[in-house]
Amino acid sequence: MTLQKSLEYSFALRVKNVSKKEITKTINYVLKILELSHVKNSLIKNLSGGEKKRAAIATEMLSNPNLFLLDEPTSGLDANIEKKIMKKLREIANTGKTIIITAHTVSNLNLCDKVIFMGKDGKICYYGPYKDIFDYFQVNEFVDIYDILKADTNTWYKKYRNNLKKEPNDSGYSDIVMEKTSRVGFISQTKTLVKRYISSLINNKFMMILLLGQSILMGLLICVAIEKDCLLNFITAPMVCAAFTMAAIWLGLFNTIQEIVKERDMLKKEYMSGLNFTSYMFSKIIIFSILSMYQAITCVSIVYFHLDPRPEEVLIINTLLDLIINFFLVSFSTSMIGIFISSIVKETKTTLILSPLYMMVQMLFSGMFLPFIELTKKISYLVIARWGYESFASISNLAQYSVLPPTKGFFEFTTSHVVGIWLIFIGIFAIFLMASIITIKRNILSKGSNYLFLDDSKNKLSKTKNPKKIIHLKHDNDIHAN
Repeated sequence: MTLQKSLEYSFALRVKNVSKKEITKTINYVLKILELSHVKNSLIKNLSGGEKKRAAIATEMLSNPNLFLLDEPTSGLDANIEKKIMKKLREIANTGKTIIITAHTVSNLNLCDKVIFMGKDGKICYYGPYKDIFDYFQVNEFVDIYDILKADTNTWYKKYRNNLKKEPNDSGYSDIVMEKTSRVGFISQTKTLVKRYISSLINNKFMMILLLGQSILMGLLICVAIEKDCLLNFITAPMVCAAFTMAAIWLGLFNTIQEIVKERDMLKKEYMSGLNFTSYMFSKIIIFSILSMYQAITCVSIVYFHLDPRPEEVLIINTLLDLIINFFLVSFSTSMIGIFISSIVKETKTTLILSPLYMMVQMLFSGMFLPFIELTKKISYLVIARWGYESFASISNLAQYSVLPPTKGFFEFTTSHVVGIWLIFIGIFAIFLMASIITIKRNILSKGSNYLFLDDSKNKLSKTKNPKKIIHLKHDNDIHAN
């Protein structure tokens, strides 16, 4: 997306009851401060490294936080851009904000109010203004400080502690009252997420063509590969149903198998900024249900109107509609399996390995291409392709043909049989939806976000659920991360 659009969606996810005019005004103000106004209509992927760093800061400035924690905001940038970003951070701090940064480069530390040097095991060896650093360590260059602390951390740690005792503690901790703003509502966030996905898809024309064109291409390829009267042939008739099944499974898998893994960092960041996870999952369901229905209508309709004769005997509603609904359920339930796979992997390239393996399992254990043996028949009950193939064949009434095993006696042209399989698809969707939610929360959202804060000065305890890290804030301003 463009920087302007990205900031608009980020604003809408974080702040509620704000008019479009106010959103535009705030974004323009932030862009002006960070000198990004000239690239607001540029795609984020086309921004330079420094512009991307400032764009990330701009996103956080939208909700007007009082505290910024920035981890090496200038890493990987040339000296000129690094200086510009540090100056911008200085300007933000001058507006009354608190900015804490970690840095390995020291050329612009003079812009900071206070500097902390830490030695081995995170022990604080210096805390104070920039101008006192060289006298404190008795050095002429910053690089010498690294060698000193590496050689002997404890001596400098003791010096820091002794200096603390000599300095009067004037006010201790000041009471900072953070105004708790209520989160943007479930419906508003869901609408924003859906709009953002559509907007990003429109800008990524290649992906949009793939998602919208695959089902049409598959339908045309099936038509090229089969005769019009293939349903009259007891060998080719089941293959049409097999083609439908594999097309539906592939489309569902392709739609979603990279969806979560490619958004891991963004999801974690937005979740910490107030994103409603239910809205996030619900927006995915809305988007991919619409996409699956579109793909079902296009692929099935192309093949259906190519056939002559067509399966006209109505089972539930209308043969064409029954086939479309079945295609949709196969594809949509597979898309949730894709979401689950995407939530358990850590890199997108892993999905390229898992995709063909998944499709291979579907082909081997579905009964479409190889007759069942005792073992594969038991496994087939766990394979979605088996149910897709069986339901497509039942709707098409292939039982009227004297077909070859394993299809003989495999299909029942009854409403209860097909509806029962549809309920299985719904069950598969529900199971993998719950599995995806649990996996995403454990693998992505819980990491690095569970802390227990102990503040000795106020005898206060604040924590998140199931803390995994403890930050101990002692009254002498020394910080130990245990």
